[in-house]
This record gives sequence, structure tokens and C-alpha cells, in this order.
Amino acid sequence: MRTRQLNKDIKRSITGSMGRFLSIFSLMLLGVFVFIGLKVAGPDMRETADKFYRTHQLADLTVTSTWGLDETDEKALVSADNVKKVELGTFQDVLIEKDKKAIRIFSQPESLSTYEVMSGQMPQNKNEIALDYRFEGDYQLGQNLVLETEKKDAVNLLEPSEFKIVGFVKSSEYVDKNDFGQTTVGTGQLTGYAVVSPTAFNGQMSTIARVNFDNLTNLSPYDDLYKERVSTDKSHLQALLDKEALLRLKDKKAEGQKQINSGQAELTQAQQELTLQKNNLENQKLQMQAAKAAGMAVPESQSAQIEVAVEKLSNAQNELTQNQKKLDEKQKTLDQLSAPVYTVSDRNTSNPGYQNFVDNSTRIDQLSNIFPVVLFAIAALVSLTTMTRFVEEERTNLGILKALGYTNGQIRRKFIIYGLVSSILGALVGVVLGHYLLPPLVFNAYTASSTFSNLSLIFSVKWTLIALLIAIACTVFPAYWTSREVLAHEPATLFVAKAPKAGSRILLEKIPFIWKHMSFNYKVTARNLFRYKKRMLMTIIGIAGCTALLVMGFGIRDSIAGLSSKQFGNLMHYNLIAVEKDDLSSQQNEALNARLSDEAVKNHTAVHFEQLSSLTEDDENRQTVQLIVPEEPQDIGTFIRLQNRQSKQALKLNDDGAIITEKLARLLDKKVGDKISLTTENHQTVTVKISAITEMYMGHYLYLSPTAYESAFKKDYDTNAQLVSLKNPTSKEVNQFSYDLMQTGGILTVSQNTSLQATINSFLYGINSVMFVLIICAILLAVVVIYNLTNINVSERIRELSTIKVLGFYDREVTLYIYRETILLSVIGIVCGFGLGAYFHHVIITMLPTDMVMFSPSLTATNLALSAAITMATTLALSLMVHRKLKHVDMLGALKSVD
Repeated sequence: MRTRQLNKDIKRSITGSMGRFLSIFSLMLLGVFVFIGLKVAGPDMRETADKFYRTHQLADLTVTSTWGLDETDEKALVSADNVKKVELGTFQDVLIEKDKKAIRIFSQPESLSTYEVMSGQMPQNKNEIALDYRFEGDYQLGQNLVLETEKKDAVNLLEPSEFKIVGFVKSSEYVDKNDFGQTTVGTGQLTGYAVVSPTAFNGQMSTIARVNFDNLTNLSPYDDLYKERVSTDKSHLQALLDKEALLRLKDKKAEGQKQINSGQAELTQAQQELTLQKNNLENQKLQMQAAKAAGMAVPESQSAQIEVAVEKLSNAQNELTQNQKKLDEKQKTLDQLSAPVYTVSDRNTSNPGYQNFVDNSTRIDQLSNIFPVVLFAIAALVSLTTMTRFVEEERTNLGILKALGYTNGQIRRKFIIYGLVSSILGALVGVVLGHYLLPPLVFNAYTASSTFSNLSLIFSVKWTLIALLIAIACTVFPAYWTSREVLAHEPATLFVAKAPKAGSRILLEKIPFIWKHMSFNYKVTARNLFRYKKRMLMTIIGIAGCTALLVMGFGIRDSIAGLSSKQFGNLMHYNLIAVEKDDLSSQQNEALNARLSDEAVKNHTAVHFEQLSSLTEDDENRQTVQLIVPEEPQDIGTFIRLQNRQSKQALKLNDDGAIITEKLARLLDKKVGDKISLTTENHQTVTVKISAITEMYMGHYLYLSPTAYESAFKKDYDTNAQLVSLKNPTSKEVNQFSYDLMQTGGILTVSQNTSLQATINSFLYGINSVMFVLIICAILLAVVVIYNLTNINVSERIRELSTIKVLGFYDREVTLYIYRETILLSVIGIVCGFGLGAYFHHVIITMLPTDMVMFSPSLTATNLALSAAITMATTLALSLMVHRKLKHVDMLGALKSVD
């Protein structure tokens, strides 16, 4: 009976204070939702990618060679340490005749790096083709597709030129929707891929080898052990192939020399025969001349035959001379022949988007270490305060239960169960939403730029238990501790209401100039603030935390907003870089100059352009650095604005050193005056001094004057590229002009800013979407926190408020009596939140961007104003609820509650 009665009391405590119950429920729900959601989103993303790679057996390493690959290479690869499987394949870059899109055609692999069929089927014979699934809206199944190699001198490995589309597929080697790499056909940019039957290639050579290793089986590609082993396997394979390159060079030179020697022997024999014929003909001519001198008649036909023979011998001699020149040229070419270059690529370097997706997922991990922890801490703090206040409100009831003979343990059950039910229910809902709602939102935001789909949702027991333990501790522990302290008193003591805190003089009273000019209401407010120090600190901390989360969220949004326009509108004024071929013919040079003089071109300038690389300070991440050396340094400002980010002061190229971009300087931990080491594509190490650091948000660039270039690289300066800005730089116009440039025959490849913009914008869209969700959560937290703290404040002082109401205070004055404190504390909390939010913002923008991207580090005034406005608007909106509550308060009941 006693237990039943106690259970009824517990039930009434929940149903009779639904506002408090729902507050704790909401706080735990929000905290756990964001905490769990961000903690599992990154692992979910990586598991999705890993599952896709495992299903399609993505190769651990790929090998390409400047000479192609043959059976000897295959044998060498198979013999390498730890090699599990090797597959040779073929690919060729071609144009779709219809719209001139450049795509890469692959032969269908047997088991490594296979394709997922999105619709239709894989090719079965040499005239069938399966296209990149992104083309499904442009082409249809059953449609014929005409392909062209474009270049007359190119080796055509594809036998058919027309294929029937039988399917649309997704490649495991291309997971970025915007980046497929560069090519030497079309516009210089690949737009997709396709797969055909191996029989569609003529079998002249293989162009790619895919390799899997035994020691990497069953390892996650994101584990440190996998990265360590694949790096070792890559080094061993590269060393093996470097030796193979020398053997292939030796064999090819021997074979070539044999052919040249054979040709030389044939030429020598032909020359000897020709010399013999010349001698015979010379003798005939001498005999004819002797006959004429002796007065003998010589037939005219004989003279004509000799002239014809002389002409034939002369032509034959010319032909032999030309053949000898050709043979000598072949000998020269053979002597100058260098070994083939084998390139061993891991998944990161060979698979566009592979590392970006991993980086995006790890950034969510980093974000989960700050945002949800702060949010959860605030929710926990306010829940703790709420439960403490709940126990204090039940002081008299505790005395009654104790007087009736209930044990302390039985009485404490009420608060422990209340805390357990409210926190566990909120936490469980948060766990479910955190596992199944937030990760898909994050995933969908980032898959705007990747080809992954069907997110793998993993239920994390670890983070669920941690979240539940935190939620329970936030409610059960304060309930247990506070009730234990209260129950230590005798029932008679508990029947007497706890004496209100005594007022005391405050520091402000000792400053007469200020104190005397304050009204009565403001004096009361000032005294009450320090009278309830715990509540004051709790309110300031709660509001500061909510404001900080808003400042951080809006700050990150502002830091990434407009980066593309800043980069390509304010800083970079060119639209593409056209890299020229070596040794242009006069015809190619003339065609190129004519195209650069086209009316569509706004400006262009000759530069030296090449890609360098530099290791970061941790010696793990190798950064690609674009080197640009303008022919006329004073004209660089027309194409690139070099300036200090903070002072906006223009920077000029000088002969003393290099100007590098800000993010590169950060990664290398370098400042002006320091030196950096860079590696060229020929593995030459170059050291340059930093003369200035320029503002740049995307990519790593290094700018040198021609003189500084010659000093650093120890070779003569020459131009090999053109920076081009167009009058109408739309994506369509840039593509068309890039195509026209490639058609001149003088351009090796074109790098467009539009493709970089698309990649960066997709990345920024993902970050922005995540921040939008977190900002909404921060706003909801602010609402619940301010409501809870205000409600506690009113409950604590209900007798005091009833007293002043009985004394004749108007309803508005009663509300302001208590809410004036809340507004003042909110202002203090908001100001504190600015500082805390600025710190969180700095931490996040430092670790959130990719190595290639720098966020704008400054906070905007609009961000601070908006964060303050949301917090203050929430505070003021809740004042209406408080006003309505105080307007209908039972004054008599509140004043009699101590009796």
C-alpha cells in the first residue's frame, strides 16, 4: 500500500509538472541528438565508401607507363612482394562526336575496380558501350554513340568508332562528380568515363595495371596500418619498376640497334651495288667518247640510254642518301632514348575525390569534438539546475513522507525515477534521431559532389552508452545528492520553509555617484543579482553557451560564404591556363597566336607554369604547388591580384624571393624571410626564400620573377603557358575557347578555373548544409535553456513576487521586477558568448577546411548582431509567457505555502 501510494506520488510529480519534465526531455534530446549524430556521421560516411570499394574490389595501386605495359611488366608485377592479384587493362581518351565531350574509355576489368550497373547491362561484345551514369539524361539505352580520337597522329587503340549504348554504370575509380582529370583531347578536361569489352581494343598494348596486395586484405583503407603498408608496398613496387624500366630500355635499344644495323647493312650493300653500276656506266661513257674521238659513228639511242641510266643512278643515290639520313636520325633518336617512366599511384592520387570524401568525413569528426560537446554541456548544466530546484521545491513533502515512516531510499526514488524517465526518454529519442536523421542529412550534403549513395547506418553502442550515462548523470546525480542533503534533516525542520537568502550590501553601493542616481527598481535588481549568485552564473553561462554556438555557426557560414567569388572575382582575373607543347611548329604557333588574338579574349600573357610539390611540417602530406612565373612581372596584376589579406596592400614580384599563398605558408609553418624546399616533376629539389605572403583561399600557388626563377632553378627562363581571361567567362564560353585552343595543335592541356570552382562550391555546399542544421539546434537549445532558467527563477521567488504584487505593484512592474534581471544577465551572457564563440570559430575554421582551402578567419558584425538578436529575441519572447504566468499567479496560495 505504501509503495503504491509512493508510485502514485511519483506519477503525479511527472504529470503535474510537464513543463519541467519536457524541458529536461528536450535538453537531453537536443544534446544527445547532435552528439550522437555528429559522432557517427563520419564513420557512417567512411563505412559507406569502404563498403562500395570492397564490393567492387577497388585496386590498392595502379601502374601506368609512358611506353605502355606488356607481358614482361605483368610478370614483374606478379613477382613483387605481397602481390595478390594483377590485372592489365587499356584506356584511351576520345571525344563524343555529337557534343565534343572528352571521356576516358576503359576496357572492362575482370575483378579489380569493377563497375556498378545503374541501368541496362555491361557490354558483351566489341560494339557495345556502357556510359558514366551521370550521362543518363543526355543519352538513352540503345542509342548509337560515335567516338573520335581527334588527333591524326594519335595511336588509336579502339577498333570500332561507333558503339551502341547498353548500360549506364558507376565507377569505383571516380567518386567525384566534378573532377575526372585532364586530357590532351577536347577542352583539355575529361567530363566522364565509359567502359567497353576488352575486344573493342586492338590489343597493341595495355595502358594500366591494377594491383591488390595480400597484406592489405580485410584492412580498412582509413586505418593507419593500411596507410603504412600501402606506402611500403608502393615504394617496393616503384623500386622494382624502376629496375624494369632500365631493362626495357636496354632491350628496346638492343632491338632498335639490331634493326638499324640491319638497315645499315642493306644500305651499305645497296651503295656498293650502286657504286659498281656507276663505275660500269662511267666505263661505257669513256668507251663512247673514245669511239667518237676515233671518228666512229655512235648511235643516238646509245647516248640516250646512257643519259637515262645516269639519271636513274642519280635518283637512286639521292634515295640512298635520304635513307641514310633517316637511319642516322633513328640512330640519334635511339641514342637519346630514355627509360620509360612508371607511375605507381595509390587510391588517393589515382582516384579523383577519394581523399576529399575521406577528408570531409574526418572534418565531421573534428566538428563533433566541439559543437555537440558544448551543446551537451549546456544542456547538462541546465538539467542539473532544474533537478536541484525540483528537490528543493519538494522540501515540505519530503518532511511529510519522512514523518510517515518512509525510508530515505524510498523517498529518493521519486527524484531518481523522475530524472531517469525524463533523461532516458529524451536521450533515447536523441539516440534514434542522432543515428538515423542527422547522418543522412550530413551525407546528402556532401554527396552533392560525390557519387556515393545508400548511406550505411551503423549503430554505435559506444557513443550511445556514453550519451545515456551523461544524460542520466545530469539528472540522477543532482537529484540523489540534493535529496540526500535535504533528507539529512529531521521532519520538523523540513516542515519549515527554507529561509530566503538574506540581502547584503554590494560593491555598487560603495560608489555613491552611481548608486544615488539609480531608481528603486534598479537598486533591487542589482541587489538580487548578487543575492542569487548561483542563478546569476547559471544564466550567464547558459546564455553565453547558446550565443557562442550561434556565433560559431553563423561565423563558419560567413567564413565560407562567397569564397568562390573572392577567389575568382577579386583575386584571380584569368579564366584558364593553357599549357603549350614543346617545340611548336611554325604552323601551330601561328594558329595559337591567331586564337589568342580572338575577339573573345580580353587579355592574355605568357608565363612559365609547372607543378611542384612540397611536404608539410609533419612530413606526411605532400602538397601540390602551382608555380607561375610571368614574362612581364609588372603586368601580373592584370591577371592575379597579389595582396596582404589584412592590410590589402598590393604585393610586387621582386628578384629576392617568392610570393606564396597564405594557406601554404600555414601548412608549412613558414613566414616572410623563411626558406621552403620544393620538388619538381623531375625530382629536383629547389629552395626559395619567401619574400611575401598573399591572400588566396583555394589552391597553393608560388609566384616568382624570371630572375628569381633562374636563380632558384639554375636554368634559363622560358615561357610554356598562357594565362587567358575572356570577355564573357561563362562555363560554356570557357569550354568552347578551351576546345578551340586544343584544336590549334599547340596546346598540351588546359586548366580551367571553372572546374576548380565547381569542386570547391560542392565542398562549401556540404559544410554550409551541416552548419544550417547545427544553427537550428543551437537556436532550439537557446529557447529551451532560457525558458528553463526563467521558469526556475520564477519558481524560486514566487512568494517574493506574490508579496510585491499584494503591495500594489502592477502586473507589468511585477514582470519587470524579475525579468529586468534576466535581460541584464542575457546581455552579459551575450557579450561573454561573443568571446567564447570567436574562440570556437577560430578552432573550427583552422581544422575544418581541406589542405587546399582557407576559410576567411574574421567574424562579421552582422554575425554578432544576428546571434545577439536571436538570443535576445528568445529572451523577450519568453517574457510574454512569464508575464501571463505572473498575471494569473495565486498570491494567497503562494504566501500560505509555508504554513
